[in-house]
Amino acid sequence: MNELHFTVLGPSGCGKTTLLACMNEYFGRVMSGSFEAGDTEIFKRLSDAYTRLKDKADDNGHEIIFSGGIEGTDAEKQYPFTLKGSRRNIALRFFDFPGGWIDPRDPEKSIHFKRVSETAQSSKVIIAVINSPYLMQYDGKYRNYAGIDETEYIIENSLTPDGGDKLILLVPVKCEKYLTNGKYAELLRGAVKKYFTRTISLAGNQSPYYGKLAVAILPVKTMGNVQLRRFEVRDGEPVLTFGTTGSVFRPEDTDQPLRYALSFLLGQYMKRRSGFTAALDWVFGGGNLDKIIASIREGMRENFRGSEIIAGRELLGFPPREGV
Repeated sequence: MNELHFTVLGPSGCGKTTLLACMNEYFGRVMSGSFEAGDTEIFKRLSDAYTRLKDKADDNGHEIIFSGGIEGTDAEKQYPFTLKGSRRNIALRFFDFPGGWIDPRDPEKSIHFKRVSETAQSSKVIIAVINSPYLMQYDGKYRNYAGIDETEYIIENSLTPDGGDKLILLVPVKCEKYLTNGKYAELLRGAVKKYFTRTISLAGNQSPYYGKLAVAILPVKTMGNVQLRRFEVRDGEPVLTFGTTGSVFRPEDTDQPLRYALSFLLGQYMKRRSGFTAALDWVFGGGNLDKIIASIREGMRENFRGSEIIAGRELLGFPPREGV
């Protein structure tokens, strides 16, 4: 059976691996009977990343420094996972492309343009990981470090009028500071909507993709007890310093992006009643597919702090809003 592909976008160091590590830990712990990393090497890599993250977060008073000038890896990463049925498994594969692979000033001349574009086009779900402080501090002056132009170009280029439905998840991370109260959470959500205008407009009623595109903002606390302490500019480069708050390490809402993604994907195929749906039904054992979808959707949250479903509620499995 074909794999289901997810493209994860964002510049190097924005928190993509951290998000995947937290998702892997959550589903490995809570849904170990139906969800697991696709191979031991990937499981160990993500588990080690989660352990390192926890160790830093548990070190009270520890500071973590990120510099916008640090160059990240130049290698593509793939993370296979498995959704296990009673008779056969469904393969999921996350593609993580380094920042800088696509130059938004002249994207088609970028050496990796074809690879990134083809993968994004074949993916039904695109997860854009957003380094929140670059949008929030200094009135967004350093937002280019969040890779917005590059990310939006890839998203727009991934869409075709006959390409079927697609889900775009805008996932702010390193946002613990901004989710401490409702006012800051609203500002974070507003900043994402302000700076990702092109992506959001693709789902508007004047767009050829209207009704085919679901877009949601899902802030995730990947560290929970670590918050931004200082945002400084040294030699023209932003330097972010994070510190522990003294509370315990407790990631929050790390399951939401994958719940949204799986609900979208499995719901689509159930709705179509196609050969693929029949195959899924066989995989999960008779009518068990409905139970799998129900268990995924049971934990989905709507309107949690800073979040918003911008378009495609029905595609995600939520009922339409009253009066709409």
